[in-house]
Amino acid sequence: MKDGEGKTWFRSRNIALLQCLLTVGTTLVSYLVALYMGHVKLWPPPMISYCGVHPPEKFIFSIGLVCSAFLMFLFIWIIESAGKVYSSRRTACVLGFPASIGLMVLAVCNCDEETTLHYIGAITYFACSSFYCVACSFKELDLPKEKCTSWVFVRQALSLINLSFSLSLGVLYLFGYSGQDWEVALCEWSAVWAAEFYVITFYWDLGDEFFVEQVREF
Repeated sequence: MKDGEGKTWFRSRNIALLQCLLTVGTTLVSYLVALYMGHVKLWPPPMISYCGVHPPEKFIFSIGLVCSAFLMFLFIWIIESAGKVYSSRRTACVLGFPASIGLMVLAVCNCDEETTLHYIGAITYFACSSFYCVACSFKELDLPKEKCTSWVFVRQALSLINLSFSLSLGVLYLFGYSGQDWEVALCEWSAVWAAEFYVITFYWDLGDEFFVEQVREF
């Protein structure tokens, strides 16, 4: 879709920007409020989930990440209807959309009040989002050299970083580490932010050609 076709009210790349800023901003603000209120410590750093347990930060946490999950769902829909080499309905349905639903579940159900649902949402989010990023980015391996922008390689690197930290999170739990250990918190924060920095690369990749209205044509 291009300018002049009557579908130009909001560029799709802005969804990627909003999702990244909202997720990173929500986690960071929730942490700072929880730290100020004395609900978490500066060291060892808390898991992101622990920054959404007590008021008032839990309201910021829940509202911010629920909105983020909606934007993530919309972003994946846009990506998979963009006609790019990384576009795939199967990838979206099997990995992308479940990741956004997992994010919404973990945001609504905090780890103190609804522990089981929270961790089901968290496992779904981390597993699906990490493999979604890898699946999409490595579809670009087939691109001819003249079409390989720097963002292609940045996405591949970020997807591997995200996958590495997500898998490390699971391995640490298997070896008896808990959410109180700084190694677990480091892996969680790094995985989430790597995933969001992956998303923001599409702000430049999609450019001015695609618009939000195109999701109707998925």
